[in-house]
Amino acid sequence: MKPRSLRQLDSTTLADRAYDAIREAIIAGELAPNEKITERGLAERLAVSPTPVREALRRLEQDRLVERHGPRTVQVADFDDRMSTEIMLAEGALRVVAARLAATNATASQIEQMERTLDAGDRELARLEARDAAETLTAADLAPLLKITRTFHAELNEGCNNPVVLRLLSTVDAFSFATRPRHVAAEVRSEGSRAAVERYHQHRAMLDAVRAGDATAVERLMTEHTRSDEHSRL
Repeated sequence: MKPRSLRQLDSTTLADRAYDAIREAIIAGELAPNEKITERGLAERLAVSPTPVREALRRLEQDRLVERHGPRTVQVADFDDRMSTEIMLAEGALRVVAARLAATNATASQIEQMERTLDAGDRELARLEARDAAETLTAADLAPLLKITRTFHAELNEGCNNPVVLRLLSTVDAFSFATRPRHVAAEVRSEGSRAAVERYHQHRAMLDAVRAGDATAVERLMTEHTRSDEHSRL
C-alpha cells in the first residue's frame, strides 16, 4: 500500500514544524489510533532527516498523543470512551472560560476574522441544505463544516488573549479533536445529521455576544453549546 503523504516541510525550524505536522495528522485521523509509526518512516514522509522527527515525537509523547514501544517505534495513542468523555468535559469548561474572556479581550481584527470564518461556514451550510431533504448526510459530508467550526472555535479561543488558558486549551484540543471524527460518525448513525447541522447556528449567536462585549451572554451560550455538543463538537 502506498504510504499516505504528510505535509512536507521547508523551514529551518524543522523540529517545531515536524511536531505541528504530526500532531495535525493525529488530530485529522491521518495517523489512526493505535497505528505504529517510526522515526524513519515519518522522516521520509515529511522529507526531513530523523533528527527533527525524533524531537517532535518526544514532545508528542509528553503530550500523551503517542506512546513509545521501542527505541525507534511509537504508537499513536488511543482513548477509551471514558477518557474521551472526560477530556471533552475539560475542554468544554475551558472553552467557556475562553469565550467569556474573549468578550472583553478580543481585538477588532480577531472579531473580523471570526466573522469571515462563519461566512465561509454559512456558505458550506447552504450547500448542505440545498441537497435533497431525503438524502442522509454522512460524516464525510459534514467534514468541511466540522473543519470550519473547528477554525472558529480556535479563533474564539485565541480571542481570550490569555496565554495560560490558551496553553491548557492547546493540550486538551489535541485529544478531543483526535477522537472527534468517529464521534461525528456515531452521532450521524444514531440520530441523523440534522441535529448537528442545527447546532452550527449557535456559533453566530456567540460571535454576536463577543462583538457586543457581553461576557455573561457568551458564557451562557458556550455552556449550552458544549452541553448539547458533547459528542461531535460541531
